[in-house]
Amino acid sequence: MIGLIAASALFFPITSGAELVSSSRGASALAFGPGATPSVAYVDGCALYVARRISARWTRRLAVRCLALAPSGLELAGAVVDAHGRVSVLARNAAGSKLVLVRQTASGFRQQTVVRTRTRGTLLGAPGIALDPKGSPVVAYALRRASLDTFLRLVRVGRGGRLVATPITLRGFPSAMRPPAAAPVLVRGRIHVIEAFGTEAIEWIPQNGRKWLGQFLFSSIRGDGFGPVYAAAAGGATWTAATLLEPEFGESDVLLTQRADTETTSTVFTHAQVAALAVAAGQPEIAANEAVPVGDGTATAGLLADVNGATTELDGAIEGYAVGAGGARNVLLESYRGIEWFASPARPSVQVELRGDATGAVSGRVVGASGGSVDVFREAPGLPRTLVATVPLARDGSFSANDQPVTSPTLYRAVYRDPATGIPYARLLRMPVGRAGN
Repeated sequence: MIGLIAASALFFPITSGAELVSSSRGASALAFGPGATPSVAYVDGCALYVARRISARWTRRLAVRCLALAPSGLELAGAVVDAHGRVSVLARNAAGSKLVLVRQTASGFRQQTVVRTRTRGTLLGAPGIALDPKGSPVVAYALRRASLDTFLRLVRVGRGGRLVATPITLRGFPSAMRPPAAAPVLVRGRIHVIEAFGTEAIEWIPQNGRKWLGQFLFSSIRGDGFGPVYAAAAGGATWTAATLLEPEFGESDVLLTQRADTETTSTVFTHAQVAALAVAAGQPEIAANEAVPVGDGTATAGLLADVNGATTELDGAIEGYAVGAGGARNVLLESYRGIEWFASPARPSVQVELRGDATGAVSGRVVGASGGSVDVFREAPGLPRTLVATVPLARDGSFSANDQPVTSPTLYRAVYRDPATGIPYARLLRMPVGRAGN
Protein backbone atom coordinates (compact mmCIF):
# COMPACT_ATOMS: atom_id res chain seq x y z
CA MET A 1 0.00 0.00 0.00
CA ILE A 2 1.41 3.36 -1.01
CA GLY A 3 0.67 6.46 1.00
CA LEU A 4 1.44 9.53 -1.08
CA ILE A 5 2.84 12.64 0.54
CA ALA A 6 0.06 15.13 1.19
CA ALA A 7 -0.01 17.93 -1.35
CA SER A 8 -0.14 20.69 1.23
CA ALA A 9 1.77 20.58 4.52
CA LEU A 10 0.23 21.73 7.78
CA PHE A 11 2.27 24.07 9.96
CA PHE A 12 2.11 24.18 13.74
CA PRO A 13 2.88 27.44 15.50
CA ILE A 14 5.75 27.59 17.93
CA THR A 15 4.99 28.25 21.59
CA SER A 16 7.55 29.38 24.12
CA GLY A 17 9.76 26.35 24.72
CA ALA A 18 7.10 23.68 24.19
CA GLU A 19 6.21 22.83 20.59
CA LEU A 20 2.99 21.00 19.81
CA VAL A 21 3.59 18.39 17.12
CA SER A 22 -0.01 17.15 17.08
CA SER A 23 -3.13 17.52 19.18
CA SER A 24 -3.80 13.79 18.73
CA ARG A 25 -2.79 11.43 21.51
CA GLY A 26 -2.02 8.30 19.52
CA ALA A 27 1.18 6.29 19.38
CA SER A 28 4.28 8.27 18.39
CA ALA A 29 8.04 7.85 17.85
CA LEU A 30 11.01 10.24 17.69
CA ALA A 31 13.93 10.04 15.25
CA PHE A 32 16.77 12.25 14.00
CA GLY A 33 17.86 12.99 10.47
CA PRO A 34 20.63 14.92 8.71
CA GLY A 35 21.53 18.25 10.23
CA ALA A 36 20.09 17.19 13.59
CA THR A 37 16.56 17.60 12.24
CA PRO A 38 14.04 15.85 14.51
CA SER A 39 11.22 13.84 12.96
CA VAL A 40 8.14 12.50 14.72
CA ALA A 41 5.95 9.68 13.42
CA TYR A 42 2.51 9.53 14.98
CA VAL A 43 -0.86 7.90 14.54
CA ASP A 44 -4.21 9.69 14.31
CA GLY A 45 -6.97 7.12 14.04
CA CYS A 46 -5.51 4.58 11.62
CA ALA A 47 -3.56 7.20 9.65
CA LEU A 48 0.21 7.52 9.99
CA TYR A 49 1.78 10.98 9.79
CA VAL A 50 5.40 12.08 9.72
CA ALA A 51 6.23 15.54 11.06
CA ARG A 52 9.60 17.26 10.62
CA ARG A 53 10.92 20.35 12.35
CA ILE A 54 12.25 22.61 9.63
CA SER A 55 13.15 26.28 10.17
CA ALA A 56 11.62 26.21 13.66
CA ARG A 57 8.32 24.86 12.34
CA TRP A 58 6.74 21.41 12.35
CA THR A 59 5.63 20.29 8.90
CA ARG A 60 3.18 17.39 8.86
CA ARG A 61 2.81 14.95 5.96
CA LEU A 62 0.49 12.03 5.51
CA ALA A 63 2.46 8.79 5.15
CA VAL A 64 -0.30 6.16 5.10
CA ARG A 65 -4.01 6.90 5.00
CA CYS A 66 -4.82 3.80 7.03
CA LEU A 67 -2.26 1.37 8.40
CA ALA A 68 -2.99 -2.25 7.61
CA LEU A 69 -3.03 -2.96 11.36
CA ALA A 70 -6.41 -1.35 12.08
CA PRO A 71 -8.92 -1.93 13.59
CA SER A 72 -7.16 -4.12 16.16
CA GLY A 73 -5.09 -1.21 17.48
CA LEU A 74 -1.43 -0.53 16.91
CA GLU A 75 1.87 0.44 18.49
CA LEU A 76 4.82 2.28 16.97
CA ALA A 77 7.98 0.31 17.73
CA GLY A 78 10.32 3.03 16.49
CA ALA A 79 11.43 5.23 13.62
CA VAL A 80 14.73 5.96 11.86
CA VAL A 81 15.90 8.61 9.38
CA ASP A 82 18.59 7.88 6.79
CA ALA A 83 21.28 10.20 5.43
CA HIS A 84 18.87 11.47 2.76
CA GLY A 85 16.23 12.43 5.31
CA ARG A 86 13.94 9.52 4.43
CA VAL A 87 11.91 8.19 7.33
CA SER A 88 11.13 4.53 8.10
CA VAL A 89 8.57 3.58 10.76
CA LEU A 90 7.95 0.19 12.35
CA ALA A 91 4.47 -0.64 13.69
CA ARG A 92 2.87 -3.65 15.39
CA ASN A 93 -0.77 -4.45 16.04
CA ALA A 94 -1.92 -4.77 19.64
CA ALA A 95 -2.84 -8.42 19.08
CA GLY A 96 0.83 -9.24 18.45
CA SER A 97 0.14 -10.94 15.12
CA LYS A 98 1.52 -8.52 12.51
CA LEU A 99 4.37 -6.10 11.88
CA VAL A 100 4.47 -3.51 9.11
CA LEU A 101 7.33 -1.32 7.91
CA VAL A 102 6.54 2.03 6.33
CA ARG A 103 9.46 3.34 4.25
CA GLN A 104 9.78 6.68 2.55
CA THR A 105 10.94 6.40 -1.06
CA ALA A 106 11.36 8.82 -3.96
CA SER A 107 7.73 8.21 -4.96
CA GLY A 108 6.16 8.39 -1.50
CA PHE A 109 5.70 6.15 1.51
CA ARG A 110 5.55 2.40 1.00
CA GLN A 111 3.86 0.09 3.50
CA GLN A 112 5.18 -3.49 3.67
CA THR A 113 4.28 -6.44 5.84
CA VAL A 114 7.33 -7.65 7.77
CA VAL A 115 5.63 -10.70 9.24
CA ARG A 116 2.11 -11.96 9.88
CA THR A 117 1.37 -14.93 12.13
CA ARG A 118 -1.34 -17.28 10.95
CA THR A 119 -1.08 -20.06 13.50
CA ARG A 120 -3.18 -20.01 16.67
CA GLY A 121 -1.03 -19.37 19.74
CA THR A 122 1.83 -17.78 17.76
CA LEU A 123 2.60 -14.25 18.96
CA LEU A 124 5.13 -11.58 18.11
CA GLY A 125 7.23 -9.88 20.75
CA ALA A 126 8.14 -6.20 20.84
CA PRO A 127 10.32 -5.53 17.76
CA GLY A 128 13.03 -2.97 17.08
CA ILE A 129 14.39 -0.94 14.18
CA ALA A 130 17.80 0.59 13.38
CA LEU A 131 19.96 1.66 10.43
CA ASP A 132 22.57 -0.72 9.05
CA PRO A 133 26.10 0.43 7.99
CA LYS A 134 24.71 1.46 4.58
CA GLY A 135 21.97 3.55 6.15
CA SER A 136 19.17 1.15 5.28
CA PRO A 137 16.53 0.21 7.88
CA VAL A 138 16.79 -3.20 9.56
CA VAL A 139 14.16 -4.81 11.77
CA ALA A 140 14.60 -7.42 14.49
CA TYR A 141 11.70 -9.43 15.87
CA ALA A 142 10.98 -12.70 17.66
CA LEU A 143 7.90 -14.89 17.59
CA ARG A 144 6.74 -17.47 20.12
CA ARG A 145 4.67 -20.49 19.20
CA ALA A 146 2.08 -22.21 21.37
CA SER A 147 4.76 -24.80 22.20
CA LEU A 148 6.77 -21.92 23.82
CA ASP A 149 9.48 -22.33 21.18
CA THR A 150 10.81 -18.97 19.94
CA PHE A 151 12.43 -17.82 16.71
CA LEU A 152 14.49 -14.64 16.27
CA ARG A 153 14.74 -12.94 12.87
CA LEU A 154 16.59 -9.99 11.32
CA VAL A 155 14.89 -8.36 8.32
CA ARG A 156 16.74 -6.24 5.76
CA VAL A 157 15.65 -4.35 2.66
CA GLY A 158 16.86 -6.26 -0.40
CA ARG A 159 16.89 -5.61 -4.11
CA GLY A 160 13.85 -3.87 -5.46
CA GLY A 161 12.78 -2.99 -1.93
CA ARG A 162 11.87 -6.58 -1.08
CA LEU A 163 12.15 -7.50 2.60
CA VAL A 164 14.55 -10.39 3.31
CA ALA A 165 14.50 -12.23 6.64
CA THR A 166 17.57 -13.92 8.16
CA PRO A 167 17.14 -16.51 10.94
CA ILE A 168 19.28 -15.88 14.02
CA THR A 169 18.08 -18.60 16.38
CA LEU A 170 17.10 -22.13 15.40
CA ARG A 171 15.23 -25.11 16.84
CA GLY A 172 13.00 -23.00 19.09
CA PHE A 173 15.73 -21.63 21.38
CA PRO A 174 15.09 -20.15 23.87
CA SER A 175 11.81 -21.42 25.28
CA ALA A 176 9.77 -18.54 26.74
CA MET A 177 6.38 -17.90 28.27
CA ARG A 178 6.17 -14.41 26.71
CA PRO A 179 7.31 -13.63 23.16
CA PRO A 180 10.86 -12.22 23.41
CA ALA A 181 11.59 -8.57 22.70
CA ALA A 182 14.24 -7.77 20.11
CA ALA A 183 16.30 -4.76 19.04
CA PRO A 184 19.00 -4.38 16.36
CA VAL A 185 22.00 -2.19 17.19
CA LEU A 186 24.96 -1.06 15.08
CA VAL A 187 28.22 -2.05 16.82
CA ARG A 188 31.57 -1.28 15.15
CA GLY A 189 30.05 -1.41 11.67
CA ARG A 190 28.02 -4.59 12.18
CA ILE A 191 24.44 -5.20 13.23
CA HIS A 192 24.06 -7.07 16.52
CA VAL A 193 20.66 -8.13 17.87
CA ILE A 194 19.54 -7.93 21.49
CA GLU A 195 16.95 -10.49 22.62
CA ALA A 196 15.22 -10.18 26.02
CA PHE A 197 13.09 -13.06 27.30
CA GLY A 198 11.87 -14.27 30.67
CA THR A 199 14.54 -13.28 33.18
CA GLU A 200 17.40 -13.15 30.69
CA ALA A 201 18.83 -11.23 27.75
CA ILE A 202 21.29 -12.21 25.02
CA GLU A 203 23.34 -10.16 22.58
CA TRP A 204 23.59 -12.01 19.27
CA ILE A 205 26.79 -11.27 17.34
CA PRO A 206 27.25 -12.22 13.66
CA GLN A 207 30.06 -14.66 12.89
CA ASN A 208 31.56 -15.89 9.63
CA GLY A 209 28.91 -17.20 7.28
CA ARG A 210 25.37 -17.30 8.62
CA LYS A 211 26.17 -18.21 12.20
CA TRP A 212 25.45 -16.03 15.24
CA LEU A 213 27.17 -16.16 18.62
CA GLY A 214 25.06 -15.43 21.71
CA GLN A 215 26.51 -13.55 24.68
CA PHE A 216 24.37 -13.50 27.83
CA LEU A 217 23.85 -9.98 29.15
CA PHE A 218 21.97 -10.68 32.36
CA SER A 219 20.04 -13.42 34.11
CA SER A 220 17.78 -12.93 37.13
CA ILE A 221 16.55 -15.58 39.56
CA ARG A 222 13.07 -14.02 39.54
CA GLY A 223 10.81 -11.82 37.46
CA ASP A 224 9.58 -11.79 33.88
CA GLY A 225 10.66 -9.60 30.98
CA PHE A 226 7.99 -7.25 29.64
CA GLY A 227 7.67 -4.76 26.80
CA PRO A 228 10.38 -3.54 24.42
CA VAL A 229 14.14 -3.68 24.81
CA TYR A 230 16.37 -0.77 23.76
CA ALA A 231 20.02 -0.88 22.74
CA ALA A 232 22.82 1.56 21.91
CA ALA A 233 26.58 1.29 21.34
CA ALA A 234 29.28 3.73 22.39
CA GLY A 235 32.94 3.63 23.31
CA GLY A 236 33.36 -0.07 22.68
CA ALA A 237 30.41 -0.94 24.91
CA THR A 238 26.87 -2.09 24.20
CA TRP A 239 24.16 -0.65 26.45
CA THR A 240 20.80 -2.34 26.89
CA ALA A 241 17.68 -1.19 28.74
CA ALA A 242 14.81 -3.56 29.53
CA THR A 243 11.91 -3.99 31.95
CA LEU A 244 11.64 -6.88 34.41
CA LEU A 245 8.29 -7.41 36.16
CA GLU A 246 8.46 -8.67 39.75
CA PRO A 247 4.81 -8.78 40.88
CA GLU A 248 5.58 -10.73 44.04
CA PHE A 249 7.53 -7.71 45.24
CA GLY A 250 5.21 -5.12 43.71
CA GLU A 251 8.00 -3.95 41.43
CA SER A 252 8.62 -3.27 37.74
CA ASP A 253 12.37 -2.85 37.41
CA VAL A 254 14.07 -0.95 34.60
CA LEU A 255 17.44 -2.63 34.09
CA LEU A 256 20.49 -1.08 32.44
CA THR A 257 23.21 -3.44 31.22
CA GLN A 258 26.66 -2.60 29.92
CA ARG A 259 28.60 -5.19 27.94
CA ALA A 260 32.26 -4.39 27.40
CA ASP A 261 34.97 -6.66 28.81
CA THR A 262 32.36 -7.97 31.25
CA GLU A 263 28.62 -7.52 31.78
CA THR A 264 27.29 -5.17 34.46
CA THR A 265 23.59 -4.71 35.23
CA SER A 266 22.01 -2.11 37.51
CA THR A 267 18.44 -1.25 38.46
CA VAL A 268 17.56 2.30 37.38
CA PHE A 269 13.88 2.44 38.43
CA THR A 270 11.83 0.01 40.51
CA HIS A 271 8.26 0.93 39.52
CA ALA A 272 8.43 1.87 35.84
CA GLN A 273 8.67 0.59 32.28
CA VAL A 274 11.50 1.61 29.97
CA ALA A 275 10.56 4.06 27.19
CA ALA A 276 13.87 5.00 25.54
CA LEU A 277 17.67 4.76 25.71
CA ALA A 278 20.09 7.40 24.45
CA VAL A 279 23.84 7.97 24.65
CA ALA A 280 25.50 11.31 25.42
CA ALA A 281 29.30 11.66 25.54
CA GLY A 282 29.58 7.88 25.62
CA GLN A 283 27.27 7.47 28.62
CA PRO A 284 23.68 6.19 28.63
CA GLU A 285 20.56 8.06 29.67
CA ILE A 286 17.32 6.20 30.26
CA ALA A 287 13.70 7.28 29.89
CA ALA A 288 10.82 5.42 31.53
CA ASN A 289 7.18 5.83 32.50
CA GLU A 290 5.66 5.03 35.87
CA ALA A 291 1.95 4.26 36.20
CA VAL A 292 0.80 5.39 39.66
CA PRO A 293 -2.45 3.74 40.86
CA VAL A 294 -5.29 5.99 42.01
CA GLY A 295 -8.65 4.37 42.67
CA ASP A 296 -9.46 2.15 39.70
CA GLY A 297 -7.22 4.16 37.35
CA THR A 298 -3.63 5.31 36.98
CA ALA A 299 -1.69 8.53 36.44
CA THR A 300 1.57 8.57 34.49
CA ALA A 301 4.88 10.14 35.47
CA GLY A 302 7.70 10.40 32.94
CA LEU A 303 11.17 9.64 34.34
CA LEU A 304 14.71 10.36 33.16
CA ALA A 305 17.98 9.11 34.65
CA ASP A 306 21.67 8.98 33.85
CA VAL A 307 24.13 6.19 34.53
CA ASN A 308 25.06 7.71 37.89
CA GLY A 309 21.49 7.54 39.17
CA ALA A 310 20.59 11.23 38.88
CA THR A 311 16.85 11.34 38.11
CA THR A 312 14.19 13.84 37.19
CA GLU A 313 10.44 13.62 36.58
CA LEU A 314 8.33 15.12 33.79
CA ASP A 315 4.62 15.82 33.40
CA GLY A 316 3.31 13.27 30.90
CA ALA A 317 4.28 9.98 29.27
CA ILE A 318 7.66 9.94 27.52
CA GLU A 319 7.22 8.71 23.94
CA GLY A 320 10.78 9.41 22.82
CA TYR A 321 14.15 10.64 24.08
CA ALA A 322 17.22 11.30 21.93
CA VAL A 323 20.52 13.17 21.96
CA GLY A 324 21.08 15.51 19.02
CA ALA A 325 23.93 17.64 17.73
CA GLY A 326 26.09 19.25 20.38
CA GLY A 327 24.56 17.05 23.07
CA ALA A 328 21.11 18.66 22.94
CA ARG A 329 18.48 16.46 24.57
CA ASN A 330 15.18 16.00 22.76
CA VAL A 331 12.07 14.85 24.60
CA LEU A 332 8.78 13.71 23.08
CA LEU A 333 5.91 13.78 25.56
CA GLU A 334 2.29 12.72 25.37
CA SER A 335 0.46 15.24 27.52
CA TYR A 336 -3.07 16.49 27.98
CA ARG A 337 -2.39 18.84 25.03
CA GLY A 338 -1.30 16.06 22.66
CA ILE A 339 2.20 15.18 21.43
CA GLU A 340 4.77 17.78 22.47
CA TRP A 341 8.47 18.17 21.64
CA PHE A 342 11.05 19.83 23.86
CA ALA A 343 14.78 20.47 23.52
CA SER A 344 17.37 21.18 26.20
CA PRO A 345 21.08 21.99 25.75
CA ALA A 346 21.90 19.55 28.56
CA ARG A 347 20.30 16.61 30.35
CA PRO A 348 17.03 17.70 32.00
CA SER A 349 17.87 17.73 35.70
CA VAL A 350 15.47 19.98 37.65
CA GLN A 351 13.84 18.20 40.59
CA VAL A 352 10.44 18.97 42.10
CA GLU A 353 9.52 17.92 45.64
CA LEU A 354 5.89 17.60 46.74
CA ARG A 355 3.81 16.84 49.84
CA GLY A 356 0.05 16.76 50.19
CA ASP A 357 -2.71 15.42 52.42
CA ALA A 358 -6.48 14.95 52.53
CA THR A 359 -7.04 18.44 53.98
CA GLY A 360 -5.99 19.85 50.61
CA ALA A 361 -2.74 21.32 51.92
CA VAL A 362 -0.02 21.02 49.28
CA SER A 363 3.58 22.19 49.54
CA GLY A 364 6.94 21.50 48.02
CA ARG A 365 10.09 22.85 46.46
CA VAL A 366 11.74 23.16 43.07
CA VAL A 367 15.38 22.33 43.73
CA GLY A 368 17.74 24.92 42.29
CA ALA A 369 15.04 27.35 41.14
CA SER A 370 14.40 30.76 42.63
CA GLY A 371 11.85 32.25 40.27
CA GLY A 372 8.83 31.39 38.19
CA SER A 373 5.71 29.56 39.31
CA VAL A 374 4.27 26.09 39.86
CA ASP A 375 0.95 24.69 38.71
CA VAL A 376 -0.67 22.39 41.25
CA PHE A 377 -3.14 19.84 39.85
CA ARG A 378 -5.66 17.50 41.45
CA GLU A 379 -6.07 14.12 39.73
CA ALA A 380 -8.82 11.63 40.52
CA PRO A 381 -10.03 8.50 38.67
CA GLY A 382 -12.70 9.10 36.05
CA LEU A 383 -12.30 12.89 36.15
CA PRO A 384 -10.20 15.34 34.12
CA ARG A 385 -7.34 16.70 36.13
CA THR A 386 -8.10 20.05 37.77
CA LEU A 387 -5.81 23.03 38.21
CA VAL A 388 -5.92 23.85 41.92
CA ALA A 389 -3.63 26.86 41.87
CA THR A 390 -0.72 28.58 40.16
CA VAL A 391 1.65 29.75 42.87
CA PRO A 392 4.94 31.70 42.70
CA LEU A 393 8.18 30.21 43.95
CA ALA A 394 9.83 31.73 46.98
CA ARG A 395 13.51 32.65 46.86
CA ASP A 396 14.44 29.23 48.18
CA GLY A 397 12.28 27.50 45.52
CA SER A 398 9.51 26.54 47.92
CA PHE A 399 5.78 26.83 47.24
CA SER A 400 2.48 26.02 48.92
CA ALA A 401 -1.21 25.92 47.96
CA ASN A 402 -4.52 24.98 49.53
CA ASP A 403 -7.24 22.88 47.93
CA GLN A 404 -10.61 21.85 49.30
CA PRO A 405 -10.51 18.71 51.48
CA VAL A 406 -10.71 15.52 49.42
CA THR A 407 -12.87 12.53 50.36
CA SER A 408 -12.04 10.10 47.55
CA PRO A 409 -8.66 8.74 46.36
CA THR A 410 -6.78 11.70 44.90
CA LEU A 411 -3.30 12.47 43.64
CA TYR A 412 -1.66 15.88 43.51
CA ARG A 413 0.91 16.86 40.91
CA ALA A 414 3.15 19.94 40.89
CA VAL A 415 4.43 21.14 37.50
CA TYR A 416 7.23 23.65 36.98
CA ARG A 417 7.85 24.75 33.40
CA ASP A 418 11.45 25.72 32.82
CA PRO A 419 11.45 29.31 31.46
CA ALA A 420 14.23 28.58 28.96
CA THR A 421 13.12 25.23 27.52
CA GLY A 422 9.46 24.91 28.46
CA ILE A 423 10.16 21.40 29.80
CA PRO A 424 7.41 20.55 32.35
CA TYR A 425 9.33 19.26 35.36
CA ALA A 426 6.96 17.65 37.83
CA ARG A 427 6.33 15.61 40.90
CA LEU A 428 3.34 13.30 41.26
CA LEU A 429 2.39 11.92 44.67
CA ARG A 430 2.96 8.17 44.77
CA MET A 431 0.24 7.47 47.35
CA PRO A 432 -3.33 8.80 46.96
CA VAL A 433 -4.78 10.99 49.70
CA GLY A 434 -8.44 11.02 50.74
CA ARG A 435 -10.66 8.06 51.61
CA ALA A 436 -8.82 4.79 50.94
CA GLY A 437 -5.68 6.93 50.73
CA ASN A 438 -3.85 8.90 53.40
